[in-house]
Amino acid sequence: MTGTVTRVTARMLERRHVTRSGVTRISLVAAVAAAVWFSRADVVGAAAGSALLGLVLCCDAVRARMRAHRRDALTVWTVSMVAPLREYVVYVGLAFGAAAAGFASAWGWAAGALIALALRDALLVARSAPPASSNPNPLALPSQRRPEGLRLPGPRVPPPRDGSSETVTRVRPVAGAEPAETSESLSLIHLARRIMVFGQPTRFLVIAVATVAFDARIAFLSLVVGCVVAITGELVDPSSREPRP
Repeated sequence: MTGTVTRVTARMLERRHVTRSGVTRISLVAAVAAAVWFSRADVVGAAAGSALLGLVLCCDAVRARMRAHRRDALTVWTVSMVAPLREYVVYVGLAFGAAAAGFASAWGWAAGALIALALRDALLVARSAPPASSNPNPLALPSQRRPEGLRLPGPRVPPPRDGSSETVTRVRPVAGAEPAETSESLSLIHLARRIMVFGQPTRFLVIAVATVAFDARIAFLSLVVGCVVAITGELVDPSSREPRP
């Protein structure tokens, strides 16, 4: 149901000539509005800010469904700049709300959450970088290069007609042969790994739940704990890395 709604919304925006970069800017505006509501030290501000964070996640889902300008340079640059910026704005709004509620250590908790997030991002980027080649090929000077002539393709050898050629028989798995329990366990493992990576959608959900149920301090503490779990999971099991679009 959610996929159908996001697909229909993406097609409607494309008909109105809204690009993926435009949807990203809309999500930034929603994040700023969420930060403004989070700066209020009451339940209404927490609920409104959480709803706006849900709108940010909806914008991300709609942008992923859009087909036009998928690899546009402007879109890639906008997403890479706006994604961390909107999260920092939300953190500032949470810190203002906690300070307005009378918590003197609000900015300290915000700084701790930002440091944990920076460590988590640095580790994931370092682990996702390709390994350097141990034996790099030296660059040859033009005078050291050997001239190569035109290479003609060799004669084609026709296959034998006496049926002596070897054939490779591929056995296709029978549909439905895999038990349902195995697929369900794999999906649960994949979901658990995505949660352990503690990506931005998971962090926004944690902020929404913590601010509505508790306060901004619990939200910052949950963010620090989530980043620590993500770092530990990456060090223990690098296969749980967050997929990048």
